[in-house]
Amino acid sequence: MLKKITSFLIGAALLCGFTFSASAENMDEAGFIEKKLTAHLFSEDNITETDVRFYDDLPDIPYIRLTDYYRLLMEDKKHLSVSESDDGVFAFTSVAGGTAVIDTVADTLYSDDFYNFINTTMKKQDGADSVYYDGAPFLRIAEVTYDKDPDPVSIDFSKYDIDIHADNNDIWLPVLTASDLFSGIVMLQCVYDGSELLFLDSSSGYNPTALLNTPEYIEKTASAFFRDGKRSPVLAKFCYDELCFMYDTFYGYPGSIEIEEELLEKGLDETLRTHDKFTAQAREWIMSVDPAEVYAGSLILFDYLSRDLHSDPYSISLPSCYSIDDPATAAAELIKSIGYERKSSFLAARNSKSELLRKLRTDAWGDDMLVISGDTAVFSFDNFDYDYDSWKKCSEEGGDLPDDLITAVKNALNEAKANPKVRNFVFDISINGGGSGDVVCLIEAFMTGSSYIKFENTLTDQIIITRYDADTNFDGVFDEKDTIPYDLNFGILTSEFSFSCGNLLPSIAHDLGFAVIGERSGGGTCAVLALVSPEGAYYQISSPIKLINIEGNSIDSGIPVDAELFTVNADGTYDYSRMYDIDAISSAMNTFYSADQSADGSPDETEDIADEAEPETDNPSTGVCDRNATLILAVSSALMAVLAYQKKKK
Repeated sequence: MLKKITSFLIGAALLCGFTFSASAENMDEAGFIEKKLTAHLFSEDNITETDVRFYDDLPDIPYIRLTDYYRLLMEDKKHLSVSESDDGVFAFTSVAGGTAVIDTVADTLYSDDFYNFINTTMKKQDGADSVYYDGAPFLRIAEVTYDKDPDPVSIDFSKYDIDIHADNNDIWLPVLTASDLFSGIVMLQCVYDGSELLFLDSSSGYNPTALLNTPEYIEKTASAFFRDGKRSPVLAKFCYDELCFMYDTFYGYPGSIEIEEELLEKGLDETLRTHDKFTAQAREWIMSVDPAEVYAGSLILFDYLSRDLHSDPYSISLPSCYSIDDPATAAAELIKSIGYERKSSFLAARNSKSELLRKLRTDAWGDDMLVISGDTAVFSFDNFDYDYDSWKKCSEEGGDLPDDLITAVKNALNEAKANPKVRNFVFDISINGGGSGDVVCLIEAFMTGSSYIKFENTLTDQIIITRYDADTNFDGVFDEKDTIPYDLNFGILTSEFSFSCGNLLPSIAHDLGFAVIGERSGGGTCAVLALVSPEGAYYQISSPIKLINIEGNSIDSGIPVDAELFTVNADGTYDYSRMYDIDAISSAMNTFYSADQSADGSPDETEDIADEAEPETDNPSTGVCDRNATLILAVSSALMAVLAYQKKKK
């Protein structure tokens, strides 16, 4: 209300002929301290400074001009244009042409082309729409088709007590809120560690899992935000409000969690308050100043979201954990005191299965990535990661190919091709928890000569198909030489543990008519949205980019197999002895391809899939995929490292 009164008085003064200086204090009544912060732009050594403000009512959180944030995020290569009316309303236009109107009195945002407004994909590829693409030099976005124009997006920041302040030619908003808005499926973040700003790229070596989960970093942020072992009530509420803002605005609703319908209808805050007594208690604890309660509350919240393995809200509590001598015991005692029992059976069973499968595979094949026997080659890999920095350097400077998964795949295919006995090539992703979508697209191109992904944007209500070009011969040129060189029957070996990109690849293979064998995959339909908390911790949620099959259905329930390589015993246990029996794999492949398929296993309709969605816009091409499904394990490891570090200090 005070902001509205101030806005009215300024307007009245202008009408009466009074003049004001250009200083921001005259545009907004809130008191603040302005200073410069060091910003690291996607590298420890790429350093600049930027103006920030610490407002009196939120002294732990830096605010930044929106145009400054965008300029730093895009490394001064692209800028937002801005225009202002006299009533505190600002109109911003991105380089991609997306617009947003931000009202600093009502604290609202409206955009009729939101994903082009928050476009960060063009940082990876010029002219691309704002859809996920890692920026791998062996891949590029070629074409996109939409089924319709995007629905408009409205955001009411006041619902979350997020104040946007007016300047005479710009707006100031929390750095964290700007980071959350512009993270996108490209997964760029800006974290405030208590003294500096770190701009991170999840695809590169300067990424959140590498930098933010170390005990030394967590100690730094805990020291900055937890004073005398507690955080301020103002900071605690802002952390909770920002979490609610992100879930309410960007959560993709994959279809797998018990409170999903309530979240969609009520939002996170009301769902936690009303679902049951345990979620209500978790809500209070997450907003607590006490670190043990923060940890306990986030663990309960994680339980209720645990079947969505792309969401890990408990990791927001890592700085809290550092402020307690024994966080696990403290949280367990709190949880026990309210009669709550952890819902750990799902994750425990899943992890137990992965350990069993890994032992069976090691017993059968050792640690070899490529195994060839008779007419069948099997290539095993447990993530879809690649060395982004090395590939980028190689593409710019030349030299040998990086020693990573991509080169290993290429070498394995060449070895199988050179063996006259080999007819079948199976990608074993049975213990694969996900990774980079660019790798999925490259493997798809190896199998078919082209690649595509189909998805739904649940925020804009669009069905989108993206095509990619792949430099499959790695000569640095996208041309007709990048043809399919492998006359092989391709297959995908999956299990319940195959998740995220480990679920996407078999989905595409199934749609295209390739063999999927083993056990139904484990799901994971939404692309990851990578985020940071106000206290400098990394977490993620399922984004509005929902991967779907060619029929338009969610793939969160996993992909059915064409041949099962397990049996169910009389006592209900599973027998996986055939899973890594290469003779059984060969038999399943030969049986599948004995049907009426093309000689190389590629279905005739491969080239026609993208024709199903007719474009209704003139937007440039985009791309999307899913990645980084293994973060939960990384954060768990980080927590263990924190505990070990505390013990060592003692």
